[in-house]
Amino acid sequence: MFSFEGTSAVQAVGKRKQGDCFEGLARGCSGLCTHEIQYLFHALRRNHRHCHQLCIPVRSSRQRSDLLGLLFSPDGDIIIGGQGDALYKIAYPTPAFTSANVGGTFAYHVMLDPSGSKVWSSGNYGYLAETPLYPFANGTFRPLSGDDQLVTHVIFTPHGAFYTASLPTGNGNFGRIDMNTFTTTRLFTDVRWSHGAALDCYTGDIMVFANDRIAQFDPVSQTVVAELDLSALGLLINLDQGTSDGDGHLYVASNTGYLVFVDLTLSRDVSNPDFVDAPFLDHFLDDIAPECGLGAPPTCPLSQGYWKNHRAAWPVDGLTLGCRNYSKAQLLALMNTAARGDASMILAYQLIAAKLNYANNANNWPLALPLIQEADALLCTYSRSLPLCVRSASQMGVRMTQLAAQLEQWNVGVLSPNCN
Repeated sequence: MFSFEGTSAVQAVGKRKQGDCFEGLARGCSGLCTHEIQYLFHALRRNHRHCHQLCIPVRSSRQRSDLLGLLFSPDGDIIIGGQGDALYKIAYPTPAFTSANVGGTFAYHVMLDPSGSKVWSSGNYGYLAETPLYPFANGTFRPLSGDDQLVTHVIFTPHGAFYTASLPTGNGNFGRIDMNTFTTTRLFTDVRWSHGAALDCYTGDIMVFANDRIAQFDPVSQTVVAELDLSALGLLINLDQGTSDGDGHLYVASNTGYLVFVDLTLSRDVSNPDFVDAPFLDHFLDDIAPECGLGAPPTCPLSQGYWKNHRAAWPVDGLTLGCRNYSKAQLLALMNTAARGDASMILAYQLIAAKLNYANNANNWPLALPLIQEADALLCTYSRSLPLCVRSASQMGVRMTQLAAQLEQWNVGVLSPNCN
């Protein structure tokens, strides 16, 4: 349904140093709408090899033409916009799917809510709608007020939500959006780079793209800190949607068939990238699923025993348990301390593992989030650090051990049937 076959090898164009080269290969992989991108970048006599899998829907005359915009649901399924009043939830990696309407609006761009429990969709540009995931059901139209009543894409950050509002050709608006009151506040008007967007997990900035431009927006200062003009590539580029892999690389789909690749690992500045190229993939190239953050492919949860014995695999260097911060060394010390009937320690083992799984985008994390929040609330009732010496038979101890057992169910994969 979304398969793609073919190869292309390209020579680098655009910004490059003497002696550098780029070899690109895109070929179909087994499974639904998956591409494998391989490249070899030679810089200063050091070879940088990278093999990356992206989820990219590619349409042809033999395939459905009503699919646009996609992301991974926290349960591992793929959510795809139907362009009309429809969202499709595909039981990846099978072709089986269910559908839901989006409140009479159009679903061109799809965005996962920070709660993980619902998907936002919008037209191109058009009205905003929210659709529940647990369970997957029909959505609701959410009218907007403020500077823009029609939007294209919504980007969630730790510093608030932002939006683009433009036709596929760009030259649109960009601003803040309050997702509680559905009020928009425009920050930029009629800018060439506003259409698709993604939060770059590497820099923490929002990358916004349209036409042949990529803008780097700082959500803290609310300013554009850099802008990349791709016209030097000498190609017909019309950027649509894209993603960051969280390791310093951007992948942005052009509706003219090119996949724009930007490496900013060293510079962290899109206007001064380490490397840029745009290999041709397919005439019907549309969009790319997120590769980091909200909507990225979920991982399988791992037990507290795994995290205790694989410290190098930790996605973070510290955690907040209750209302107190703990370093990685302190957390490992807790995990290696015998509980001896202390309910706070029994809970801490599973809470640490759950928070590491959450940070690792583990399968079905929205189901565990209320448990994590309740565990933190219980620990916050104490003013001292762990261990808290809570008797398991006490009222508080009983609830702590119950929560620990529920968190363990998620940590060992009981709530993730697609994981071994």
